[in-house]
Amino acid sequence: MRPQPPGERAQPSGEANARRAVPRRRAIATTAALLAGTGVGGIGAAAYGSGLAAPAERDYDVREFGAAGDGSTDDTHSLQRALDAARATGGIVFLPPGVYLTRRLTLYSRVHLRGSGGDATILRLAPDSNTAVVESDDYEAQSRAGSDAGITLFSVRDLTVDGNQGQGNPVSCGLRLYGYGYELTDLTVFNCGADGVASGWGTAGHLPAPSHQMESRITGLRTHDNGGHGVNFAGPHDSMFLNCLSFQNAGTGFHLAGNSYGTLMVNCHAWGVRQNVSFELAASGIGCVNCYADLDGGVGVRISRNDCRWLAGYVQGANHPGPATEIGVQFVPGAVAAEPACITVDTLIRNCATAAVDFGADRGMSSVRAVLSQPGVAGAADTGLGWIGRPAPDTQVEITHGLGHPKNLVVRPAFDLRAEPTPPAPDDSQVRVFAREVDGRTQLCARFANGEVRVLASDT
Repeated sequence: MRPQPPGERAQPSGEANARRAVPRRRAIATTAALLAGTGVGGIGAAAYGSGLAAPAERDYDVREFGAAGDGSTDDTHSLQRALDAARATGGIVFLPPGVYLTRRLTLYSRVHLRGSGGDATILRLAPDSNTAVVESDDYEAQSRAGSDAGITLFSVRDLTVDGNQGQGNPVSCGLRLYGYGYELTDLTVFNCGADGVASGWGTAGHLPAPSHQMESRITGLRTHDNGGHGVNFAGPHDSMFLNCLSFQNAGTGFHLAGNSYGTLMVNCHAWGVRQNVSFELAASGIGCVNCYADLDGGVGVRISRNDCRWLAGYVQGANHPGPATEIGVQFVPGAVAAEPACITVDTLIRNCATAAVDFGADRGMSSVRAVLSQPGVAGAADTGLGWIGRPAPDTQVEITHGLGHPKNLVVRPAFDLRAEPTPPAPDDSQVRVFAREVDGRTQLCARFANGEVRVLASDT
């Protein structure tokens, strides 16, 4: 058989023609087969291991449904037809490079929306649509009910979503999702009138077998210049964010609340003068590791629920002058009187002109360790404070700017030094610290090797 010249298509046999009842495979077919075999980004053959036959065709090219991708044609019906076709079998809906003008698209379980890369494939909301660009099936009813249903095992990746807010879309949203067990990967969402990505789900602790459980996995998401939150995440709980960026949004960079408890964030970065809060931890058990809150006015990390962690973090202010609040880490009242408590903070904080840490609503049993670089407002007095408010009595604190610096606050380790009826005997090589009572007052004293006793502190 002679080699097939480039660009020449081999003619299918009659048997092959008979099988072609769905859109033909193009270059994506190889990728789809690979993904199906490995279980990455789709449902692998193992999902059909109980005797169910896997569908023969499970990928759909939107161009074959009539999508133009020229930035001017309304491609809504063509794109939705491709999604509806994939709904029956599950599978990949592929968007070749182009700008696809669309109104709201409905996404279903087991449907995987794939672009050709963030700079190559763009979904742009059509003028005067004023809705979400991509929305999960039955979103309104499910989100109102707060159910444990919703769509599952879907994904969106390798494309850009443009909310086109300047063209009659003041409350547009990039993605509105109510579901679980999904993936967002290498996705850019920007220019929305409202939130970039909004996600919610119910409160089920686990799902019955066979199940891959409820957690979503969000990797390489970039969301910016939206009129609401960059990410407004209210579930599913125990989800994972990795290497995500949220900047210059009018709301919060990453807003985690509702049923997002137990979610983990690693290597995430929020910044921008428009964002009043970089990270909002408003659900319990949120864990942030090696995350970066970069602010120019506002709050870097705001915590209002129990058991949240900000570890190996970095909070960078801008010495913002004027009346604007600029706080690195802030404790604010939670949903009940006992919140926030049991918080763990271990971070570097720089240049937050109001304070590095605001303990105003700390309810105790927390551990706060912060290394500061707080020079204050440029050209003015050293106004950047180490802390404001008062930590709870059982919160351990180690805020250090430098040895003996007035911004330091060290309330650890926690131990009781009780008054002794007889001061300890001197030692030739040690300085002993002890407590004693004099005229009804307790004094903290140091006894030196030569027998000299100095009073370090006394009850007033």
